[in-house]
Amino acid sequence: MKSMKLTIAAALAFSTLGLVGCGTDPTETIAGSNIDASVVSNKITGSVQEWKVNVSAQTAEAGEVIFAMANFGSIQHEFLVTKTSYDPGKIPIGANNRFDEEDKGLTVVDEIPEWAVNESKVLKINLEAGTYELLCNIEGHYANGMHTTFTVVPSDESSTESTTDSTVPEAEAVSNDITGSVQEWAVGVSAHEAKAGDVKFTMENQGTIPHEFIIVKTDFEPGKIPLGADNRFDEEGEGVFVPGEISEWNPGTTGTVTLKLDPGKYQLLCNIAGHYANGMFAQLTVS
Repeated sequence: MKSMKLTIAAALAFSTLGLVGCGTDPTETIAGSNIDASVVSNKITGSVQEWKVNVSAQTAEAGEVIFAMANFGSIQHEFLVTKTSYDPGKIPIGANNRFDEEDKGLTVVDEIPEWAVNESKVLKINLEAGTYELLCNIEGHYANGMHTTFTVVPSDESSTESTTDSTVPEAEAVSNDITGSVQEWAVGVSAHEAKAGDVKFTMENQGTIPHEFIIVKTDFEPGKIPLGADNRFDEEGEGVFVPGEISEWNPGTTGTVTLKLDPGKYQLLCNIAGHYANGMFAQLTVS
């Protein structure tokens, strides 16, 4: 993946709409009327653009919620998490074409301040049960439609998010023919060790949005590769070597790559903006 291929496929936006890449808008398959109302997730990906806010789920459980948001518009936007009793899109607007963020009918819990086009930001926030709007309050943006509803329900400690792949077989001791899956927010593989030489990876995208599968040789600890301001790591940076990848591919489909791997420690991961930070990585040792 090229250094600015930040998106779940570049078209989550207008001209480049891709967290910067070249593909299809991932939220077009998960947002709006296509969102499955039954999806409950505390790890959410999405985008802001003219004139909408897209998210991969509109319900979360009370507690920590992580938003990985891209700006796929042509101008700067912001992302406010607002607890409110107003109906969606009905927060009163003032003469300046913004609403009063200290209005008694709402609470701005936290926000991602205005950020640049084709960049992404991650917001980690603790939310109580209630009704929220996720929105942009730059002049005129809310009135033009940049808002979406979000509901936080009481936490059910007996339930867990579906972040592991039940179809991945129990990990073998050593294999050079590895199968697995990617999804929000996990990478599951059938083996964590391989012999030096040709290693084949057959990976299914079991998520709700496009993902990628990058093989990275590195001595960094799992999940500890340093990230930049764009919530990705530099694939040509010091301490990492990328011998190959399965480029972004769509949910419900399978990708395959065969690589000649030297002995060493590897991480198998997704480097779309925010995905690695949200837990999309697994270890592989080649001996």
